[in-house]
Amino acid sequence: MIATDYAKALYELGGKEEHLAPLKSMLERRGHQKLLPTILAEYEKLALTKERLALHGHETPERRRTRELLELYRKLTA
Repeated sequence: MIATDYAKALYELGGKEEHLAPLKSMLERRGHQKLLPTILAEYEKLALTKERLALHGHETPERRRTRELLELYRKLTA
């Protein structure tokens, strides 16, 4: 859970190089340096999820046409 929280915080900050050094030093102070690989893996999952949502959320002309035809069919059959 801690690694997921750190990854979410890093992702919300933008995950820039300037945020990694302070994160690493803070993890060392708290004794959580072993979590760094897990945090990076969770961060990559968040980035991949965002990419997939952008890819699948885009409505293609074919999908729009199909949706419109289904709506028309439902209106005609109701």
